[in-house]
Amino acid sequence: MAPQPSAPFPLHPIAQAGLAVLMAVGLAAAALPRTAQAQQAAQAPAAAQRQFQVPPGPLAEALTAFAADAGVSISAPPALVQGKRTPGLQGRYAVGEGLERLLAGSDLQAQAAGPGSYVLRAVPEASRQGAAGPGGATLAEVRVVAEAERLAATEGTGAYTARASSTATGLALSLRETPQSVTVFTRQRMDDQGIVRQEDMVRQTTGLTFAQYGPTGGDTNFYFARGFQVKNFQVDGVNRLFSDYTGIFQTSDMAMFDRAEIVRGASGLMSGAGTPGATINLVRKRPTAEFQGSAKLTAGSWDFGRAEVDVSSPLNEAGSVRGRVVAVSQKRHSKVDYEEDKTSSLYGVVEVDLAPATLATVGFSAQDYDASGIGRSGRPLFYTDGTRTNWSRSASSGARWASTRRDYRSVFASLEHRLDNGWHLKAAYTRDQSSYDEIPGWTNEQPVDRTTGAGAGLWAAWWAGRPKQDTLDFTAAGPFSLLGRQHDAAFGASFARTRNDSQARGRWSFAGWDSSIANLYTWDGNTPVQPDNPALGDSGTRERSSSAYGSIRLRPADALSVILGVRLTNWKHSDSYTDYATGETSGSRMAENGKLTPYAGVVLDLTRDWSLYGSYTDIFQAQSAVDVNGRTLPPVLGRSYELGVKGELLDRRLQLSAAVYRLLQDNVAQAITGSYAPDGSQAYRAVQGAETRGFELEANGALTRNWNLYAGFARNLARDGQSQRLNPEIPRNTFKLFTTYRLAGLGRGLTVGGGARWQSGTWSDYSFLGLPGVSRAEQKSYAVADLMLQMPLTAQLTLSAHLYNVFDEKYQAISTSAYYGEARNLRVSLAMKF
Repeated sequence: MAPQPSAPFPLHPIAQAGLAVLMAVGLAAAALPRTAQAQQAAQAPAAAQRQFQVPPGPLAEALTAFAADAGVSISAPPALVQGKRTPGLQGRYAVGEGLERLLAGSDLQAQAAGPGSYVLRAVPEASRQGAAGPGGATLAEVRVVAEAERLAATEGTGAYTARASSTATGLALSLRETPQSVTVFTRQRMDDQGIVRQEDMVRQTTGLTFAQYGPTGGDTNFYFARGFQVKNFQVDGVNRLFSDYTGIFQTSDMAMFDRAEIVRGASGLMSGAGTPGATINLVRKRPTAEFQGSAKLTAGSWDFGRAEVDVSSPLNEAGSVRGRVVAVSQKRHSKVDYEEDKTSSLYGVVEVDLAPATLATVGFSAQDYDASGIGRSGRPLFYTDGTRTNWSRSASSGARWASTRRDYRSVFASLEHRLDNGWHLKAAYTRDQSSYDEIPGWTNEQPVDRTTGAGAGLWAAWWAGRPKQDTLDFTAAGPFSLLGRQHDAAFGASFARTRNDSQARGRWSFAGWDSSIANLYTWDGNTPVQPDNPALGDSGTRERSSSAYGSIRLRPADALSVILGVRLTNWKHSDSYTDYATGETSGSRMAENGKLTPYAGVVLDLTRDWSLYGSYTDIFQAQSAVDVNGRTLPPVLGRSYELGVKGELLDRRLQLSAAVYRLLQDNVAQAITGSYAPDGSQAYRAVQGAETRGFELEANGALTRNWNLYAGFARNLARDGQSQRLNPEIPRNTFKLFTTYRLAGLGRGLTVGGGARWQSGTWSDYSFLGLPGVSRAEQKSYAVADLMLQMPLTAQLTLSAHLYNVFDEKYQAISTSAYYGEARNLRVSLAMKF
């Protein structure tokens, strides 16, 4: 078992006590009855003016939009708003005044019910006593909008911006109020860019890099942010715990998700591990209050075919039971010879209003991914004379029998309740089961003879597993009053268990199997045949995590927010192996108990539109990487600092941000190119004194009513204690751009758009090959441009087209591999709403 390191940067005892007192005060204040002073303080912000852009239409929908923009909750009897309409609300108003104007002509009025909470009543008349029903009984109230999840939903907004996110701190804050770099990839932007896979989204996000060694689904493909691998993945805020193979979480189809919330930098407060890269939280779509349905067919290059159906509807007359189903089927070939894959997914969810302020949710999701004829990377990069190879993009490195199968199943249930004082309580249970069965077979990196094509061979292996995860989450969030001002707090606890039992099989070389390829020029992927690879033993892993966190946003002044938080984590990991031949059992254990991850952030409003922020957190991550002797590397320890400025311009339609950061770390895993552990896995070394620094710029939103824009630039410098560059295969500089413009005067409103992504040059060390004049492989900087067109044919039918890699740029997806990025390709879609 690895030694138990002391806390890397322990909090001073006074600081620990201070945090504990703050949390206790927050809970106590939330539970206390509101005093007159607290009520006055809570109502004070209502006098501040906000910008509203609520279109005319059904009153229920308008109230939802108004509440989201105002950051309040509104309650009303269902019969009270049914069939009513509103002229809308345009301009700057205080919340009370705006609500009064929105209700003009509806015979309704709003009454304050607490901090940020309103109840609608009928205007008193002699023939109608308020909202009373038969016999004077008050009608039951239903929430028009309340939950933070509703507030943050992006579907149907048509925007590239989001109103709120809680992934960074657990508090439902706007992106401007969050003291970290956060990008919300909205449903509208996914649809505009034709994004159907998680990796497509990563390619288009500021500061993120998709390090693609091989085809989609390859276990050597990774996401990187701020120079380090992204290992934190969430669905609806629930952490995916299986740290032995995080790559299985990268093949998600995006059809069932409303948005992706991406927090760059250390995120230990909410994830439990302060990994310095990023956290990707995929948020599922929810049922809608009114019926809506859509279907979409897409066809494209390399026999790409995809069908999507999405239906949401109330399931009873009162609308208190709502359901939604999303189904997808996709199949495609590839630019690479005989490489193909198919995916399918199904998602269903039901919501039930058990009471006016109580919501129950149950659902399931299933995703399958199957690929065949795939390589794990590209063909060899060098000839035996030391010169570079130049394969065609269609040249496969994979054997025809090589395959990957990944399945994912999830069932989930939650119970939510909103108290009268504005606090939101939630309990959630999730059962996730993944399955992977992968038989890789691909050409090794050995140089080939320029004349004969001889010298290369195949790597082969087989691994499989069925990790199961059970997670129980409890959260509580809401406002509280202290010293005459209103503040916010969030608390939570999480318990997760993962187990994976599988059979171990051989890797890389096998008795009696000749791995050589006679001539790589004429190789067709049929030889060598798949080796006999029987099970050699039973292996199993167990992983457990229990944690609790608390975060508080204090508002000492209207223009100042101070966010303090801490997470306490207990983590255990064990593995075992039983050899069939000898009957011997071996294993190892790792454990980290009582690890505190502190968090601190400050946000200062400079003007109405601009804020300055700073944040700090510790970095702690137990890791499974091993050295050349098979020993597990010690946990990563460090600190993360970030400073930035954020702005909301053009009536909050456009979000701007700039951030600088610095990370200090020890025990960072650095891959040793060409070196492997005794079990054949990649060997790593623990880097001491690593420092990462850089900056990011991002613009996102609407410049005009018809013009959307996303642009981001990131620069990252990562060095070890000897000032040597870390992960040189990851670009230091990246730029992402996408924009659309709607030509309202053409037809029914033609939308045109396009984008580009650029990255600086990268290199990988290849001196281990011992070739004359060869020290590294390089990929020079490159740019890829895309175009899109969207044309409504009728009110229900829309035709769209996406042309990717317009100039047919040929580039290595990563400098370590001769697997090339996609060539120019076209996709055409027909979408129908019903």
